[in-house]
Amino acid sequence: AAADEAAVMSALRRLRRAEMARIAWRDIAGLAPFATIATESSALADAIIDTALEYVQTALEARYGTPYNTRDERQKMVVFALGKLGASELNFSSDIDLIYAFEDGGTTRGAREADHDEFYTRVAQRLIKVLGAVNQEGFVYRVDMRLRPFGSQGPMASSFQALEHYYQTHGRDWERYAWIR
Repeated sequence: AAADEAAVMSALRRLRRAEMARIAWRDIAGLAPFATIATESSALADAIIDTALEYVQTALEARYGTPYNTRDERQKMVVFALGKLGASELNFSSDIDLIYAFEDGGTTRGAREADHDEFYTRVAQRLIKVLGAVNQEGFVYRVDMRLRPFGSQGPMASSFQALEHYYQTHGRDWERYAWIR
């Protein structure tokens, strides 16, 4: 319900701070084992990422149109979490390792059309800003994108087909193992 991106960023930072205080209290007071604390921290991150993604994609759809898959259904970017978040082991100081993907290529439908690669790159960049930019209330999470295909030189978001092609032909063993954790 926030009016603009700055309000969304502030609301997410306040939510994370309040929930992390609750989770930390349970940890300090010995009210939950570490596995539960890590799982709750990870679930909070998942919820915040999903909320931020919905806001960012909806905002960009207003400008560039809506992306659809080959079945003519609205397509939403998929966020894969690797590392500690992917394993539901997020702790109080962890960064989040993310890979962004989308189902099908194509062009958005709207007043100002955009290729899906371009559209989802914009979604990815804006999502990183909403989560990771430091404002007067701090940041939500530090976002690490170096585990994406071709590392920091690779595209911010890839189609499922491009991801599969990368891991089949270029992916190193440790990159494939990162998905298993």
